[in-house]
Amino acid sequence: MEKHTPLEECTNTLLRNPDKVHEWLNIVDKYMQTYAKDKSLVLLPKAHEFLMPLIQAYATHLEGFIDYILELRDHYDRGSHQFEKTQSLYRRINGRYVQQQRRERIGRAVARAEELHGEIPFTDRIKWMADLEHIWAQRRLAFLEEQRLRLKLARLSTELRTEYLLEFWDIIDTEIYEGRIPSWN
Repeated sequence: MEKHTPLEECTNTLLRNPDKVHEWLNIVDKYMQTYAKDKSLVLLPKAHEFLMPLIQAYATHLEGFIDYILELRDHYDRGSHQFEKTQSLYRRINGRYVQQQRRERIGRAVARAEELHGEIPFTDRIKWMADLEHIWAQRRLAFLEEQRLRLKLARLSTELRTEYLLEFWDIIDTEIYEGRIPSWN
């Protein structure tokens, strides 16, 4: 008989209990955040101890957890209650992840601008950040439209859009790293 890792056993339990997946993944999400801050604070009720391998695996890897949720979601029929509930959870957690990335990226841009252009008053820095994020948003929309037209599609699929967004943000990250960002004024 094949021996499974604790994470595989946890996944198998989730898959065998489709009506509990949404509830259990919400519990995992809640405890992951605590575990990432201080794992000694995480004490699961006996009924949820089987979730600990999932918490440990993804507490500091939110992107991996998002992929995990999508893998589980894709085990269900698209119109099913389980698919919809898991998709809803995915959107919430992915939204949080996108916001974390956004804050981290603008933080790197500000730090790089300070290296290149010196300090700036707080209110001017806030305006600069808002202007830069607006520029990025316009460029992001244009980039996605360019890809859609290049591929001659009416609209980009979710998978293609995700792929192109990763490519776009990689371009922005490179620009920040290389110091190709606007000056303060």
